[in-house]
Amino acid sequence: MAKKDPNRNLSRIEIVSARGSQFSGWEVRLQRRGKSVHKFFNDKKFGGERGAYKAASDFRDSLEARYKSYSTAELARKPSKRNTSGVVGIRKHCQIDKRGGYEYHYEYWIAQWTDASGKRKTKAFSVHEFGDQKAFKMAVAARREGVKQAGR
Repeated sequence: MAKKDPNRNLSRIEIVSARGSQFSGWEVRLQRRGKSVHKFFNDKKFGGERGAYKAASDFRDSLEARYKSYSTAELARKPSKRNTSGVVGIRKHCQIDKRGGYEYHYEYWIAQWTDASGKRKTKAFSVHEFGDQKAFKMAVAARREGVKQAGR
């Protein structure tokens, strides 16, 4: 298992205003299951940069314990708001190739999944070659097979 980054979800903020006053501290930003939390920990309030860092990382740790993140399997089934195909891991892609004074448009249905070793796999099906519906169905079938082989 990979070691967690001790600075995950923490950002150092240092701002000098137009009047010359300085604000510095650590910001915690965390998003879990549709909930976003952010909080700023000012150096002055927490006794310096180290104190603010400790308070921010303790706050982050308490949030991580309270709000569990999605598992890889849950993320693989959860459709993105940007998904326009209606099927997780399937998208339509239009490639434009400009040669000379002409533009050539190539459309594909693309299937993506993660294999058992954690590598992203991609397979594309040409709309020109198979037609829109058949290319879409082939992409869905390819993703299902890839996810099945990965044991997810």
